[in-house]
Amino acid sequence: MPIFAPHKIFKVKEKILCIETSTSVCSVALSIAGEAIEVAELSSGMQHGEQITLLIRQCMDQAGLKLAQLDAIAVSSGPGSYTGLRIGVSTAKGLCMALAKPLIAISSLEILAYGVQNTFKDGIIMPMIDARRMEVYTATFDHHYQRLTSEEAIIIDDKYADLFIDERIVLIGDGYEKTLPYWSKSKIIAGSNRTSAAFMALPAQKMYQIKNFSNFLNFSPFYLKSPNITASGNSGRKIEN
Repeated sequence: MPIFAPHKIFKVKEKILCIETSTSVCSVALSIAGEAIEVAELSSGMQHGEQITLLIRQCMDQAGLKLAQLDAIAVSSGPGSYTGLRIGVSTAKGLCMALAKPLIAISSLEILAYGVQNTFKDGIIMPMIDARRMEVYTATFDHHYQRLTSEEAIIIDDKYADLFIDERIVLIGDGYEKTLPYWSKSKIIAGSNRTSAAFMALPAQKMYQIKNFSNFLNFSPFYLKSPNITASGNSGRKIEN
């Protein structure tokens, strides 16, 4: 619970509900003035559809706030899990429509990059989200969280790792561990594989201040690649990931 007096803070600082569902973790955070003051998350598999509204209610109740008091809704926009992103974005759009609040869409990879705040002072941040087999969704950022390369779905191998032979790299996200054999351990820092809506607090605040909003009426997740669709025994088609 926050240790400050709510009436001194909540009236003057932006309150943003952050929703992160790009991986197997379903995570919700309440951000005030760029700081996550409440976080509720579940990491026991793809139960996003069942749990996301409960996690939202938990965050708001713990902060003693009503949804109507929010200033904006932020959501991870992808890439990542097809099902997770669809649920998160649908929930965020529904809240924006019901509450007449703006939508802030943040790249899932940028969110991960902000997860190394205050722990990395130089080199390149390389978040990775598992995209099955040896493929990952990735991009690169400098230590000021400025994007160096765009999102892509790639297979990490020796050839790719050699492109960064002179760089100091931080690897983070749920996809980086399977790529470790291809990196020289003297050049990389193996970060956390955790993802969390708490990482969205600062980028969401920055985007709110410059009014970098998305049109929630026609917004859709950035899947980067098509979902895996396989035949299902009784329904004809099955969407995976």
